[in-house]
Amino acid sequence: MTADTLQIDSVQLFAFKSDSRYDYDREIAGGNESLLEWIASIVNEWLNDVFGIVLDNDVTQYILIGLGLIVIIFLAWLYWRLRPKIFIGSESGDPLDYEVQEDTIYGVDFEHDIRQALTAHDYRQAVRLLYLQTLAELQDAGQIEWQASKTPVQYMRQVNNPAFTEMSRHFIRVRYGNFEANESLFENMKLLQAELRKGGQA
Repeated sequence: MTADTLQIDSVQLFAFKSDSRYDYDREIAGGNESLLEWIASIVNEWLNDVFGIVLDNDVTQYILIGLGLIVIIFLAWLYWRLRPKIFIGSESGDPLDYEVQEDTIYGVDFEHDIRQALTAHDYRQAVRLLYLQTLAELQDAGQIEWQASKTPVQYMRQVNNPAFTEMSRHFIRVRYGNFEANESLFENMKLLQAELRKGGQA
């Protein structure tokens, strides 16, 4: 009987297994790369082809994670700017019936509209109009440059006056935080406005 002369070369077999060129299973199954590793490899190839930059995959992964965090933070900040009331709670926890109107200081008869709001016991509207009236006076006095896109916090920094700061905080709570306005709050804001006028700030 003829002996079987075929023998397995274990050294050569190990070399084949270690060589990525012969890793056919990786080509079929997509390898063991995570999604982040796959994206990092794509980015590295692009950087190498376009700019001739060679980065380690781990470094690229950290960069991608950092960019992802920056995007998330930016989106959260953008949402906060567009929808501030969700970040400011109500004392009662119940939503109040209050129609949010576009704020402007132009073409408004503040004294007349404030009187109308007070007659109707609409203190939210009265507080809003009183604050806008104060902004109009600050604009006329050259203390601020009014813009529809600006926030009360930006005006607070510009004016830097304790009375105006307190007034702005009341306005923010009522306008965006669903805090209930009442006659006492309105009168307090009137006193703060008078203090500003007396100090020559508005």
